[in-house]
Amino acid sequence: MGPNPANLARVPNLLASQIALGGIQRSNRGLLAVQVQLASGMQFTRPSDNAIGASSVTVLDDLIERRSQRGVNLAQADAVLNSLDASLGDVTDILQEARGIGLSQIGIGSDAATRRNQSAVIDSLIQSLSQIANREQRGIHYFGGDSHGAEPFGSLLNGLQYRAEGLGMRADLGLASDVRLTISGEQAFGALSARVRGDRDLDPSMTATTRLSDLRGATGVGIRVGSIEVEVNGTPVLVNLGDADSVEDVRAAIQTAMQTVDPLATATIDPATGDRFAITPSAGNTVIIRDSNQASAAGDLGLVGTYVGGATTTGADLDPRLTTLTSLDSLSGLTSPRGTLRIRNGGQVRELNLSQYDTVQEFQNAVAALNIGARVEIDPDGRRLNVKNELSGGHMSIEEVGGGTIATELGIRSFALSTKLADFADGRGVKQSSGSVDAITGLPDPAADRDFRITLKDGRTIEVDIGTSSTVEDVLSLTMAAASAAGVSIADFSASLNADGNGISFTDNTPGAKTFVASINNSGTAEALGIAGDTSTAILAGTDRATVAVDGAFAHLMTLRDALLANDEAGISFATQRLEADLTRSAEARASVGVRARRVVDAASRESELSIQDMSLRSSIQDLDYADAATQLASLQQQLQAGLAGASRAVSMSLLDFLR
Repeated sequence: MGPNPANLARVPNLLASQIALGGIQRSNRGLLAVQVQLASGMQFTRPSDNAIGASSVTVLDDLIERRSQRGVNLAQADAVLNSLDASLGDVTDILQEARGIGLSQIGIGSDAATRRNQSAVIDSLIQSLSQIANREQRGIHYFGGDSHGAEPFGSLLNGLQYRAEGLGMRADLGLASDVRLTISGEQAFGALSARVRGDRDLDPSMTATTRLSDLRGATGVGIRVGSIEVEVNGTPVLVNLGDADSVEDVRAAIQTAMQTVDPLATATIDPATGDRFAITPSAGNTVIIRDSNQASAAGDLGLVGTYVGGATTTGADLDPRLTTLTSLDSLSGLTSPRGTLRIRNGGQVRELNLSQYDTVQEFQNAVAALNIGARVEIDPDGRRLNVKNELSGGHMSIEEVGGGTIATELGIRSFALSTKLADFADGRGVKQSSGSVDAITGLPDPAADRDFRITLKDGRTIEVDIGTSSTVEDVLSLTMAAASAAGVSIADFSASLNADGNGISFTDNTPGAKTFVASINNSGTAEALGIAGDTSTAILAGTDRATVAVDGAFAHLMTLRDALLANDEAGISFATQRLEADLTRSAEARASVGVRARRVVDAASRESELSIQDMSLRSSIQDLDYADAATQLASLQQQLQAGLAGASRAVSMSLLDFLR
């Protein structure tokens, strides 16, 4: 309450009373406000008391609540990662034990009985490892990748199937938002094969429903939608493609713009190539398409240029990507009707007629439904299909059926011309002799470098040196070259892939009893290629020695178990060597998890510090300074008392008090 005006004594009594009462009321309101502050401990309790402060507090409350939840998430993440680290430690222990058993069973000192007993130990280690692989905490499976809600490994046929997908689960961890809490079974164990990578670009055509985001565009950087300018006979029309989502959106917008001047002009998808637009103005009209201002949509769509009337002019290739919704009919190189392919794995055989399916996704689902441990994926480059073996302990092959070509056309035949010799025999490869020297003369001996001999029915022989071949195609080419050098015509002999199934076929049309194929110079090449043997028929069909096995811990442990049981020392040595890579993979996975755990701990510390800062800032805005409030309360009490006393004296005066 402020002092009464100096002229208060010279005003009517009613006005003086009102002024005095107003001052007392202001003091009472101030006193009440301070009392409320003292009772609540806050400077304001309603947004109307301090709009700016209330707005800041609301933002800080939300931020503090989020940080609190992140703190809970980080604590959970730390627990999961610590458990994951411990699990990977157990994986390493099991692999080291298995490796030690393998090393102890190589060489003298071990017999069939000892190895058979040790195979039982390896079998128990496989069971222990599978239990570790399915460990979980609160429904989060450590090795489930993105599919962490279900067990990632399960028994299938005669092996162990990896069912999960993705690299790992993410959570809202604030500063550690890019940290994954789980890892994939592939990263930890090597649970999938990656060998059958499509060997051809399927180059799908685009359709009206193809999304612009699924086009690489004429410049290879995608489609950056924006405005383009369509000029018809000198009349420019601005076309806004900012909201365009599909090829049809673009086609319809351009055609509508052209038809404002040329009603007969059309914009279509080029039927010949299926991967670009075609512009057809009517006779006597000219269309020019260019980018508008700084936009690049016309260039990305391959449409910049002049289109003369009466003719159809095509734009540039927009290079569509392969997606799950891509129609199988739109894939280049596929014959119609689509044929049947065969998949073998885990001792089982399935055949799949692709004429029943319309899209890539339907094909993927159909392969999964075969329940044979095969998985079809789209390559990250969006150009090809890959097939992965999910079954540790199984050997997968993708074959043609009855002279069909669909597996080859899709680029996924596991024994193809492009198959590398290094992938034969589970990665052992094919032995290739080279650089042989004559023991007597010391000179190079090319005859000793020859790897296998084909004896035709008529008695003629073909000796083949596969030299430095790297693929099946190289072997076939060198075989035909050797036949030509031996004077054998193509009409009498030819080498090709099996028409049904996988392997190399030799066709012998010469007269006689049998065709023989055998390794020479102790090379073992014919056996490694699967062509050793004889036949009395016209075609000697080799076996598939390039089956696809999972290159991982479970597969190698199973190989070691079976080799011990069979008393196969070479197999024991091979499996034990492969366990070295599994140990390295496990150590790298554990190191990765350790880095993640460290980041989570650091993030938790930062979140705690930031939360304290936020609460301190909120306190400075909202919380009451009790010393200041107490001083203000005392001041208001004195002010109220003074106001009451002053008002009582001023109101009690009359005109007589001023007469002299």
